[in-house]
Amino acid sequence: MTTTTFEALTTALGTATLDDGTPMTAAQAMRLACEARIIPVVLGGNGEVLHQGRARRRFTAAQTYALHARDKHCTAKGCDWPPGLCHAHHDKKFSQGGLTDIEDGRLLCPHHHARAHDPAYEMKVHADNKVTFHRRT
Repeated sequence: MTTTTFEALTTALGTATLDDGTPMTAAQAMRLACEARIIPVVLGGNGEVLHQGRARRRFTAAQTYALHARDKHCTAKGCDWPPGLCHAHHDKKFSQGGLTDIEDGRLLCPHHHARAHDPAYEMKVHADNKVTFHRRT
């Protein structure tokens, strides 16, 4: 497992550290993570986990708060349920290779979260990060 900050990762500057203390650049850490199945753990300013790849299925509290700040409410078109009443949802199902990262997550109210998991419906993500549901035929 490698550890780095979100800033170091997104700017490709700075260093990452292996569990044994070995330093490397953030770019090297991401390359290793991609090639060698090393799990990248990206930390926010206070050391909270923001990105964890496939290390865990459930979103952390810090990730959920980041989704609250980004999404503001349920991301289904026309739904305004507040973030505190919404669930963190993987856009790509974790069981099908989805990542537990904020880029692959969204807030959905309980009604829309249930619909996202209902095989009778298809969820479409739009350019504005809103989703709509359509009954499969």
